[in-house]
Amino acid sequence: MKKLIISLIFICISPLAVFAQFPVEEEDEYYEKEWALGIMMNTYGGTIGGASLRFSKKFFYEHKITESLGRNSGKTKVTRGRVGQIENERKYHSLSIEFLNIKHPKEERRQTYTGEGVVYGKMNRLYAIRPMFGKEWIIFKKARKQGVQMNVIVNAGPSIGLVTPYLIKYKDPQDGVITKQFTKQDFADYSSYIEGTGSFGESLSKASVVAGLALKASLSFEFGVNKRSITGIEAGIIADAYTQEVQIMASSDNRSFYSAMFLTFFFGGRK
Repeated sequence: MKKLIISLIFICISPLAVFAQFPVEEEDEYYEKEWALGIMMNTYGGTIGGASLRFSKKFFYEHKITESLGRNSGKTKVTRGRVGQIENERKYHSLSIEFLNIKHPKEERRQTYTGEGVVYGKMNRLYAIRPMFGKEWIIFKKARKQGVQMNVIVNAGPSIGLVTPYLIKYKDPQDGVITKQFTKQDFADYSSYIEGTGSFGESLSKASVVAGLALKASLSFEFGVNKRSITGIEAGIIADAYTQEVQIMASSDNRSFYSAMFLTFFFGGRK
């Protein structure tokens, strides 16, 4: 999976980065707000590793404007105005929320005698909910009807780790079909009797939460001919650091820090 992500990032970014450097004849696109919905692939594992929703707003400085209501009236009117439209035309605030499935590097899915896939040795699933705030800088601007826009995005924020037990459904020789969270010894004792996994709802009802911090740095490439809609890819690195070790596998090589490369395909709109 890691080699696949690296290959995709290289294939997608190389031609776009070259194309983005060509000058365009038409007037540059201007916008104040933008939103984008994305589907993520990452080296944490899985074809679809998560989803994201991002909102960007143009960076303005605000200041007070004091106006006199008459030379001899002694009264003034105070309003607020924006500055920085020219100085910061390539800078945006970025607010996003992401949902990721974090997998252990040693996870390996096997088929049971019923044909269902099960990760042997897994004790818990880890989902990361990440509300993040950061900055976005435009490196290359896109013309209204052609070209590619390249942005640098840096985000940080809390990482809310949702830990749900990985429930195994197996056929006990004496008690029939049982669903429970396996220990390392259970996988050794009942490996031949495993039928599959328990329901997501039952697992979610036994979830616990672990707090952490998240950091994300990426390059975003936007393209398309419609000035009010966007389509593109975002590639970079993500990291989650938790306050305690999260036991995903029954083995002892669990961790509190996870990092990965990612590739997100997104679409959205702007105004």
